[in-house]
Amino acid sequence: MPVPVEALRELQRVGRLLWEAGLVSSHGGNLSLRLPEGGVVITCHGAMLGRLDEDTVVALGQEEGREPSSDTDVHRAIYEAAGAGAVVHAHPRHAIALSLLADNDLEPLDLEGRHYLGKRVPVVDGREHVAEALRDFPIALVRGHGSYARGRDLWEALLYTSVLEESAHVLYLVRTGR
Repeated sequence: MPVPVEALRELQRVGRLLWEAGLVSSHGGNLSLRLPEGGVVITCHGAMLGRLDEDTVVALGQEEGREPSSDTDVHRAIYEAAGAGAVVHAHPRHAIALSLLADNDLEPLDLEGRHYLGKRVPVVDGREHVAEALRDFPIALVRGHGSYARGRDLWEALLYTSVLEESAHVLYLVRTGR
């Protein structure tokens, strides 16, 4: 089964925005989307999110020689645990840096961060704990690795990802006095 055109276009738009915003490196991060007719599409292992095409996105169970993201099991667990419509995995720099310094969770100080993310963003040790964290939170950080956001759609997951990085940047500036 080929990836539906509208799903591919949505993955392309969100992937490009993530890359343009510096939330992923050239070959970092991954995206997945639950299809209305059933099933999930996910980016392939090592895909450039800023340059996705029909060869770098695959419908799970229909791989046909293409290798889905190495995070496929994490995405599946998130769909099962949190009932998500989409998942965005990114590498927001300030959030990752603060995750390495955090004893526990990150606590946004800015109003937008608190509005969208709540009073805390869980920081977990290992990808195997992400799905559990996303049952109760829209986004979580894997210490030293990156963020995973769930949303009704890719746009909502992108919102949480970008707000997290903005909040982490503000928190970094406050902590360093810059």
